[in-house]
Amino acid sequence: MKTYDIIFNDDFNSNNKGFRETFEYCRNWIAIHNGSNYSYFADYKGGTVSIICNESEEYIHIEEVI
Repeated sequence: MKTYDIIFNDDFNSNNKGFRETFEYCRNWIAIHNGSNYSYFADYKGGTVSIICNESEEYIHIEEVI
């Protein structure tokens, strides 16, 4: 079973959450928190939040932090 993590990026920094969760969990987590000041969302407004596969390191989903 593949696991996924969440990564925040902008022009200067990058942080990950360290998750080993399902894609659905990560997608829902972003949907709930994007647009808030929760976790890294406040620091990365205007940057991106992505879901990455832990096993292949492939970016599966990318969206702007609002």
